[in-house]
Amino acid sequence: MLNHNNSSKPESDFDQILKVTENYKYSFEASNNEAWNKFSAARAAEKKLQSPFTIYKNTSRLLRVAAAIAILAIGSWAFWLTTLNKTLDAGKFATNAEQIEQITIKDGSVITLNANSSIEYIVTENSREITLNGMAHFEIAKNPNAPFVVQSNNNKVTVIGTGFDVQSYAGQALQVTVNHGKVKVEKLSNNTTLESIILTKGMRVRENLNRNNLVNKHSNIFTLDSNVNVDAVKWESGNLIFTNAPITDVINAIETRYGKEIQVNSTNVDLQFTGTFKNSDAFNTVIKTVEIALGLQFEVK
Repeated sequence: MLNHNNSSKPESDFDQILKVTENYKYSFEASNNEAWNKFSAARAAEKKLQSPFTIYKNTSRLLRVAAAIAILAIGSWAFWLTTLNKTLDAGKFATNAEQIEQITIKDGSVITLNANSSIEYIVTENSREITLNGMAHFEIAKNPNAPFVVQSNNNKVTVIGTGFDVQSYAGQALQVTVNHGKVKVEKLSNNTTLESIILTKGMRVRENLNRNNLVNKHSNIFTLDSNVNVDAVKWESGNLIFTNAPITDVINAIETRYGKEIQVNSTNVDLQFTGTFKNSDAFNTVIKTVEIALGLQFEVK
């Protein structure tokens, strides 16, 4: 009789293969896990090593771009500023006693420099700056985009019109006379305006030097004369031409021309003189003529 017990039944080839494969891990699956682990580890290492460099590289690139933009902007601004402030004309002039110098600036303005005077000027597209020591007559070409400014001994004269005289010798009072047009005169202290005044045709301002405290006496910095005979004294041609000129103006003109100091022994300030002296006339001839004509006696220092 046959024995039907399954435990004693021999295993087939399929059963043996199936039993072996139950604990088998496919090679491609193991390779994928290993590859992923290696990739993750490599990526982490790459972040640690390469990220700072990448950030630096990107930041450096941004900085270079920003620097290039800044340089371009600064260059454009500098070019604009250089073009705007480009010197169009400049010069220095000085005169000796009895010498008159006429200067024509490229903008068409004419400066007549009186004797014993010096001037320096710089003209750009947006400014015309003049430094004066002495006396000069100005006929200014109009240019609203380039103000004409005369600086002298802490005084500032800004042209609003065209024709005026400025007298400002070292140690002497400023005097500004407007022949035609309009000017603004300012007294400065540490670049601060202490007082300003507008002059029009026939007006003259004189600075008061006998003041102990400029800051607290604004109203006394300048003395204004609003009815001046602007034709009383003419000197621009080189000749001294007086037409009903007050004695004070006559003396001032002679002192300026010859570099002398004159005192008059008379209290009559209403005296006037009319006459013409050539540029070649000697100083003694001039004062003797005025003395005889007005019955005066001058003391020369």
